Amino acid sequence: MASVFNEYALKSQFDTSIYLQNLFLYGYGAIFNFLGIIGTAIFKGPSSFNILDGHSRATMFLICINAAQGILSSFFFKYADTILKKYSSTVATIFTGIASAALFGHTLTMNFILGISIVFISMHQFFSPMAKVKDEIAVVSSEKMEAQRLRLKEDSFVNMAAGAAEDVTHRGGHDERQSLLPI
Repeated sequence: MASVFNEYALKSQFDTSIYLQNLFLYGYGAIFNFLGIIGTAIFKGPSSFNILDGHSRATMFLICINAAQGILSSFFFKYADTILKKYSSTVATIFTGIASAALFGHTLTMNFILGISIVFISMHQFFSPMAKVKDEIAVVSSEKMEAQRLRLKEDSFVNMAAGAAEDVTHRGGHDERQSLLPI
């Protein structure tokens, strides 16, 4: 739901620059995080105010990468859609798992391999030309059904009007218009 809401929020103000939208989005996040830090410093004392305590260069690098990923996500929401954003996050997770195995010696489990295959099969189905053809066929068939529905509606109105004219003709056994003609 959060992804759909974010996509709606960014696309509903499409004329507004993505950079200005990011400024507001992350500006509010920074303000609330700063208020949290101040609150923690008030309750735990000034010694807890050191926000960089315990962070190495690697964790600072990860923080920067995650910040860049958040900004990139807003571009996905504004110019693409939530599904594409989820696929990009999933592929990033796959590459992170593979890099973790290569660099740090973590083992890739069978569940991870199965998950990778499911993701790539899903991406193939979503992005394949056949999926787009089916979507186009569905749109064309729905347009044809709508045109047919309108035609049936018009035909039923014509039939109703013809039936009313027939009733007038057959009501008295003769045409009402003929009785209006002078004899």
